[in-house]
Amino acid sequence: MICSFQSSICIALLTATLYLSLSLFLCVILRQAMLTTINSGNPVLIVAGFGVFAGTTFAVLLAMDVLECFLHALRLHWVEFQNKFYKADGLKFEPLSFRKILLASAH
Repeated sequence: MICSFQSSICIALLTATLYLSLSLFLCVILRQAMLTTINSGNPVLIVAGFGVFAGTTFAVLLAMDVLECFLHALRLHWVEFQNKFYKADGLKFEPLSFRKILLASAH
């Protein structure tokens, strides 16, 4: 169970990194596109370029927010689900001791 939880955390971190790198890549490309449209002097192109820039920025932020909410809900479900089945009625942990094993086999 711990391995699956750790791998889900790794997947979440990789996905967040993917979205961050995608947003950085889009910001660089869109910035260059915005500078090109602003330098053109055409007001229609400037408004259209700003619309594309604002729409893409909004889409990336929305996707990251949805991912954040999904991961938080998934974590809460995991924690609440595991607490329903945990019972502390096992045996007390005793570390492995070769001395005890040898003494038990000698008798």
